[in-house]
Amino acid sequence: MGQVNMLKSDFEAFKIHQYCDNPLCGSYGLVGAGNLITHSIIQGQVRCKTYKSKPFSVRKGTMFFDCRTPISRIITCLTYLSSGTGMNAVCRNEKVGGKTLHTWIVLASTQVSAFTSYMQKDMKLTEVQIDEFWSYIKKKTII
Repeated sequence: MGQVNMLKSDFEAFKIHQYCDNPLCGSYGLVGAGNLITHSIIQGQVRCKTYKSKPFSVRKGTMFFDCRTPISRIITCLTYLSSGTGMNAVCRNEKVGGKTLHTWIVLASTQVSAFTSYMQKDMKLTEVQIDEFWSYIKKKTII
């Protein structure tokens, strides 16, 4: 997959929500149990010290799992869409290809409830902005 070059702030935001997914581990499924230690911030990897697991991505289980783009850039583009900016304008202003932006929208749409929660809490969008974002997506029949 190559190097991810994750920002420290993105890394920490993901790390606090991650857990060991090995059913044989005593800390299996426990978020915030203190069992995850940083393996590489740049590569976005942690490992479980309880189970002595191999390093795994802090993006595991999220829409950002296989993305190589910094999360802040993806969120910026999706935020513009949620505020009513058209796809062409977002692509032009953010220097993002149409296919790339489409991929991010599809990823967001596969995890509607999780992404909606993320838009409310972390992006600090209002319900109206979130509704407008999903209406735009549906109207454009992007997904």
